[in-house]
Order: sequence, then structure tokens, then C-alpha cells
Amino acid sequence: MRKPILVSLVVSACLIVMGLPAQAALKAPINLENPRVVPIYGFGQANSSQVPDRAGWSGYLYSPRIVFSAAHSNYDFDESGKRIPRNPGLITVGKPNSAASDKTGRVKVIKTFVGNFSTTPNLRALNDFIVYVLEKDLISIAPGKLLTAEIEKELVAAQTEVIMHGYGEYQDRCSANESPPCKEDRSNPKKRTSEFPRSPKGVMRLVEPSYFPWLQSPRLEDLAEETLLSDNLGCSGDSGGPVTAIYEGESIYLGTTPLSFGASYHCGAGSSRITTQPFGFFSPVHKHLDLIEAAESFIKSRSFASNISINCVKGNMLKKVTGTNPKCPSGYKKN
Repeated sequence: MRKPILVSLVVSACLIVMGLPAQAALKAPINLENPRVVPIYGFGQANSSQVPDRAGWSGYLYSPRIVFSAAHSNYDFDESGKRIPRNPGLITVGKPNSAASDKTGRVKVIKTFVGNFSTTPNLRALNDFIVYVLEKDLISIAPGKLLTAEIEKELVAAQTEVIMHGYGEYQDRCSANESPPCKEDRSNPKKRTSEFPRSPKGVMRLVEPSYFPWLQSPRLEDLAEETLLSDNLGCSGDSGGPVTAIYEGESIYLGTTPLSFGASYHCGAGSSRITTQPFGFFSPVHKHLDLIEAAESFIKSRSFASNISINCVKGNMLKKVTGTNPKCPSGYKKN
């Protein structure tokens, strides 16, 4: 079986030597202002029913049973570029802004919808968007405000500043005798998600391709359906968390926090400092309305209505029947 392509092997496709703010995402402040940022739990082997101790990545609660996240948390690519699943058998979602170690209130994901999540020889993680359907309501909440193609044009023209939200790691992994950059070591106990969602320090803006003079064909063509960021300060664990902006006084959802390429020097890791022009991209939500509609149709088809109760009588006998569409048993009549 072919081995999955490692992210570090494709980092050169997205980077150019310039300058990157050192340690820009470390010690990012906790941000609980967005009531839709959720922790997602899914570490473990395929078909595993084990519930992990901490959140592994992040998501956006669009409606009570629908969550948006990053497809790269569920899929990888083999050497031929074919998409292969890597998600465990059990994925659960915690309540908005809950602690990453909190096991209470989690709801199981029972269905996923993903579009043309793909990779090219030049770029990885295109159309990086996935929709989760939950087994039951996580909380009662109205559908979120979503970016449209028309609004996106306005925001890009204005180089609007965006905010990332997520449970990414924000601890410096260096030992007492080290200074950044430090070794990328997945067994390092400091490599863990934040206990609460944070927003990376630094300015990220929506920009036109012309913002990056070095961005040429064929990479430019690969990014035709993506939305560009002047920077990407997301760290491991932020993946899938919402990218938001303020439009006409309201917070709107733009897309998911993108894959963090390379050794992430600004996240306190890496064997060498990455000196690059800040660069990021994500798949805008308005490209994925079909997935949202499919998720909503699935919910309706499964009759996920709230249980109701009716009283049924037969002579002097009374029976209470509960269900989504309760009916009296044979010989009984609805009271």
C-alpha cells in the first residue's frame, strides 16, 4: 500500500523566501466571543470506538446538528494524489467554547459530506471543506451567517481583516536549554491543543492574487477557486475552525482555517526557521452550498424530529406512547 504524502514534502510549493513574524501564533489570547467554535474529537485507529482525552481539531457549529470543518482532518492523499480516508471510526463534537478535555455533552458525528477535496502537483488541500451531521442537537442555535460570492468581492477589494478561531496549540515546544525553532516532535508533551479556543496574534487579510507577485502559473490556476489570505497563522489543532469577518456589523463565516504548511516556526516548532512570504488560502463556504443542502436533506430524511408523547386508552387502561411519530397500539385509541 502506498504511503500518504507528508505535508512537509509539499511545503515548497507554497512558500517563497521573504520574512515571517517569528513566533507570531504563540501565546495567542483565549477568544470566546464566537459562540460557534467547537472542539472535535477523533484521534485513534480506524473503526475505533475509543473516546480521546482531548480535542484534536476544530469546527464551526452552523446549526444545531450541522458542523463545518476541514476535510484534511478526515482524508489524506497517496503518492498518486488519490484521496484516502484516515478518520477514526468515532468522531464526536463538543459544545461551543467548551474545554478541550471536557468529555461531557459531546455528540457523535453520524454522517459526513465532502466535495472535491483534492491535491495537485503544485498545491495541497484544495476545496478543503467538510460537513458533519450530528446524531442530535448539540445546542439550540439559529443558522449562522455565511459568506456569499458578492460579499466576498467586497471584502477582498477592501482587504478586510479576518479572524481565525480554534483549539490550536499555542505552547512553545522548546526545552529549557533550547530556543526557537525547536524540533518537530509529535511525542512532545507540549504538542497539544489549547484548553479553550484562541485567535492567533497578527493581521490576516483577504487579498487578490496580485498581492503575491511571485504567484504564477500553474499554481495561480490551481488557486482559482480558493480565497487568498495575506498570511496563515493557524497552528496544529486550529484546522477546521472558522475564519470570520465583520460585515455590516455582523460576524459572518467565510470558511475553515487552512492547513498549516511546513514546520510552523510561528507555532513554536520546526527544525529550522521558515523564512517565507506570509501566505494562506481556504475554500469559501459559498462554493459548498450543495454539501450543506445535502446535510439538511439527510436530517429531514432521517426524521430527526423531537420525540413527542400521546396518551392512548383502551377501556380503563391508559398507555403513554413516545416517539417522533407515535401511534396507539392495536385496540387503543388516542385520548
